[in-house]
Amino acid sequence: MPTPLSAQVIVWALLLAWLAICVIFDLRSRQVPAFLTVVPLILAAIWQLIQGGWQLVALVALLVLISDLPQAKWRIPVACAATVLGLSIAGSPGIMYAMLVVFAVWALWEIVATGGADAKIIIALVLFFADGLLFIPIVLVGGVQGLVGLIARRKTIPYTVAIALGTVAWLWMINYSS
Repeated sequence: MPTPLSAQVIVWALLLAWLAICVIFDLRSRQVPAFLTVVPLILAAIWQLIQGGWQLVALVALLVLISDLPQAKWRIPVACAATVLGLSIAGSPGIMYAMLVVFAVWALWEIVATGGADAKIIIALVLFFADGLLFIPIVLVGGVQGLVGLIARRKTIPYTVAIALGTVAWLWMINYSS
């Protein structure tokens, strides 16, 4: 049963308000409080479980556990194995792509190429929508933002801006591209 338009608008408004709050914190202090990332991540996992995407939730849970392995050198190989296992039991190509994106974002965080808040926000969005294609506009906006940061000689950029703008672009594309 499709979601009524008014419910969809409310959910998206809440989602965009959450992203805007994350951006404000990131711009002001270069940190997003844990409650703004962990709580939405848990809620998105619960939502995905309700939707039947237990495989995606299981992979996220495994990656969280793998992050706590004492030997850092084994984390990425174990995570690769967990992701391959997850891909083998994925229910659909969409879930498979979402799993690949979750693994990629987790790996970027693991090698310290992105911040933990950024990773949790992206993983929460992928869990909520169960669509890894969301990552494409985020990366494209992030690339433009990175180029601007490079020209301005910034060492780091507040990636929540790219996450928020990429999510807005993706929502627009999925609703108005036909």
